[in-house]
Amino acid sequence: MWVAAPTATQAADGLGPLYNARSCATCHPRGAGGRPPDPAVKDDQGIGYAIKLNADPVYGRQIQSNAIPSQLVEGRPRVTYREETIRFPDGETVRLRHPTPVVEDLGYGPLAEATVMSARVPPRVHGMGLLDRIPAEAIEAEAARQAASGGPVAGRVNYVTLDGRRQVGRFGWKAMHPTLDHQDAEAFSLDIGMSTPAFPEPWGDCTPAQTACRNAPHGDSKQFEGLEIPSTVIGLIDGYLRDLPPDGSLEAPKHKAGTSLFADTGCAACHRPSWRTGEDAEHPSLSNRDIFPHSDMLLHDLGPGLGDRLPMGEANGSDWRTTPLWGLNRLAAKDGQLSLLHDGRARSVTEAILWHGGEAEAAKDRFKSLPGEDRKRLVRYVLGL
Repeated sequence: MWVAAPTATQAADGLGPLYNARSCATCHPRGAGGRPPDPAVKDDQGIGYAIKLNADPVYGRQIQSNAIPSQLVEGRPRVTYREETIRFPDGETVRLRHPTPVVEDLGYGPLAEATVMSARVPPRVHGMGLLDRIPAEAIEAEAARQAASGGPVAGRVNYVTLDGRRQVGRFGWKAMHPTLDHQDAEAFSLDIGMSTPAFPEPWGDCTPAQTACRNAPHGDSKQFEGLEIPSTVIGLIDGYLRDLPPDGSLEAPKHKAGTSLFADTGCAACHRPSWRTGEDAEHPSLSNRDIFPHSDMLLHDLGPGLGDRLPMGEANGSDWRTTPLWGLNRLAAKDGQLSLLHDGRARSVTEAILWHGGEAEAAKDRFKSLPGEDRKRLVRYVLGL
């Protein structure tokens, strides 16, 4: 856990000046994901819930909900919901939550008129080392295969230019990070307010308009490469994530009826069941392994219902990376109380499916037309991954 500078322990100082969390575990407890605030619970902040911005001239790229002493908090991210009832042909009903992100108690005046807000909850981080070892050319080949098929499902790579090279994005809700260390570094900058080799500004997301924040003490140190989080620390965190196994099974699903239903409904068109990792001499335990994340690692247009008007790289507002489904078996008992999709709006697997549109519209419609028992069977299959 990091603390504000200056302190006697230079290895742990440099928090903020504005920040969302003091540690990685705050947003990813035990490697799990986060959840949005519960509007029915006073002062509930959720877990890791954050509101992204399209570079507001005062508030920057993200609302920071905490501050070190002497600094002013930017605001309190909240959410309100409008509910809609969806009825299946057999009479079963499901209520979907339409979220509206809200920032209460803005500390630096109103947001700019053109500023767009988009809420996020932290994703689960188990199995990222194996996803990192899927060869980039294999992901590109999958995109080419889908494009050549001529069907409605045509995933795209989100190419990210990093260190002067155009790379395949694979991490984050919109696949905007090509590597583990880049994702970690941005989290340090936006969420914790600390400098790294990739984001060397010690004030994190503070804009030039926030002069007190930019002039506050920071933890940059000569013994740590002139940074608060040197490359050695980034390497340690990458190593931890790389070795963190997936929550889900490392074997192919054994439920043949569920596998067929998953494919016939159209879910497998984007949630590709399996990959084979490439050769990695430095990490032989990750090399040449068959894995079953149930994601094609590509961007798909999921329609205006999930659109957020916040492009990232080559991803448009309605584009989202196919979320890996492995690990939902650990959450199966909580179906109905989950926080799925990028902003946690879906409380169950059924709700998450019903939010799919765009390229996934036909698959959603096939799911809606299934007999009730088959819908339950498909949901059980997903919750067993």
